[in-house]
Amino acid sequence: MSEPPDNKRGFPRVRLRLEAAYEDPAHQVFLTTRDLSESGIYLLAVEPPLADVAARVLLELPGHPAILRLHGRVARRDPGMGFAVAFDCDEMPGEEAFTLREFTRESLSQLSQ
Repeated sequence: MSEPPDNKRGFPRVRLRLEAAYEDPAHQVFLTTRDLSESGIYLLAVEPPLADVAARVLLELPGHPAILRLHGRVARRDPGMGFAVAFDCDEMPGEEAFTLREFTRESLSQLSQ
């Protein structure tokens, strides 16, 4: 399901393959995640959207029944590979922030065992 994180970010990313819905003002597409953290997500896409576009990601985490609706902006695009969405953590509802934080921490904890 997931692999150890490979970076030294403020919020460690968990390598994780999940299906996610990406929405922006012009599109709704279903994509696969590459990694996830409390502050963002990387989605695989051959034709990523432009940077700085407002975005919403709908994501169902394993073991959690609710679908997370995460708002943010496209922070980076890698044509032919995918793109990163940075979540707007100030606008994230408390329950969704808690679920995302607990899921990423549990995933990282499982990897270190």
